[in-house]
Amino acid sequence: MSSVYFKSILEKRNQWLEEQIRQMSVDILSLGTYTCTVCGEVLGEYIIDYSGETIRLSGAETYAFLKFVVETELHP
Repeated sequence: MSSVYFKSILEKRNQWLEEQIRQMSVDILSLGTYTCTVCGEVLGEYIIDYSGETIRLSGAETYAFLKFVVETELHP
């Protein structure tokens, strides 16, 4: 696989991941869960306020955490 293709697919994956995080962040606002999506763009990590606790996670961890919250609390 060429490195140009690999770089292109990773960039597309990163854009998809950021969009998924943004959308889920909006979806779970009603639960009182807040995600700093700007942090992900600047620092590569996201800060999440969940049930009064603040956690800092990587993009992949943030996606997994938000997906878990959506599936277990928003749409149980």
